[in-house]
Amino acid sequence: MTSTNATSELHGILGQRLEGGGTWAWAYADVSGNVEDPRRQAALKLRAVEEALRAQGATDDVVDLVAGEFEQEPGVPSPVTRYVLVHDGALVLSEVLPGHLHGAESVGVGAVPDLVPLVAHRPVDLPFLVVHAGKEGGAFRAYRLGHAPLDATGGEQQVQGRNDTLHYAKAGTGWKQPHWQQHTEEIWKQNSSETAAAVDEAVRTLRPGLVVVAGDVTARELLVKALSSETRALTSVFPGDPRADASSKQAFVEHFETALARVVATRRHDLEDLLRTHVGRGDNLAVTGLGAVVGALQQAQGSVVALDAVAVGERTLLALAGAPWVATAPEQAAGTPVIGAVPAVCALVRAAVLTDAELVLVNAASLPGGVAAAALLRWPVGPAVPA
Repeated sequence: MTSTNATSELHGILGQRLEGGGTWAWAYADVSGNVEDPRRQAALKLRAVEEALRAQGATDDVVDLVAGEFEQEPGVPSPVTRYVLVHDGALVLSEVLPGHLHGAESVGVGAVPDLVPLVAHRPVDLPFLVVHAGKEGGAFRAYRLGHAPLDATGGEQQVQGRNDTLHYAKAGTGWKQPHWQQHTEEIWKQNSSETAAAVDEAVRTLRPGLVVVAGDVTARELLVKALSSETRALTSVFPGDPRADASSKQAFVEHFETALARVVATRRHDLEDLLRTHVGRGDNLAVTGLGAVVGALQQAQGSVVALDAVAVGERTLLALAGAPWVATAPEQAAGTPVIGAVPAVCALVRAAVLTDAELVLVNAASLPGGVAAAALLRWPVGPAVPA
């Protein structure tokens, strides 16, 4: 199974840096502007981040670097959070993460960074399309879950159809009335077909996990009928036009957030079901428990790691300067230098990134035996060796 969430992206960005030592500093905090006295709240938040970094030993240069990122406008609607990561005084990541905080704020300095917020906001690599249907054509925009909207170079795509005779003829009698009515409906269908073709092409190119359609009621119905069966299978229809008024826009936001959550939950449920199936079969293609997951990561054997960060709690693991990357005790290090004892969650995420394992945050109650961690394996573990 290939990596399909933040760990794959982080492997490409942080791989070599994570392999070595050095000092990391990070800050994850809410930067929403939809609060009372937003300037004062932003100043208080910034001061708290700076004080927390200094208290943990960050240099003035690092504090100023992180603060400079937090002072920038997010550029996306609230709620929104920001995650900043610095390694040995160099800015490595500055991410705007749409949505509320996923868990607690995190500000720290250490040998291994806290990457959990990025995984929490990007549980799967999920592109999705938002489509607005109109009688004169349509428009759509591509997004990625947990990422800020694309800039102007990848912005909204317009599909402009015919706009002549788009409205029914005025009430009256005579043969022209049904003639113009039929003509208008044909134009609507033609415009919807052109929009559908453009959306179908975007689906083939981007492979999104969700398509949300909104807009004029007649145009919505015609568009959905014109979509390919592949696209329709991904489509969720919002019964309204978010461009009509503020309340419609808010209802639309709630609709697509629910639809996204449903897609993510389905994928998480499929993983949990697969783990239970393999454990039930005893086919050695899954392991459960923190120690067993560490062992799988040491062998680069973990394909997908399911982890409950809360259930892991305050336990620590050893982060290593080379493969096998993580250990529960010094004797497991196989001669590799130990970077230090770090929070177990941070050590597990680091090892997952370095071995290109997909990481999924779950609730321990949904895992076999209620364990804090489990993993699907790339190849089966061997039979137990007799004592």
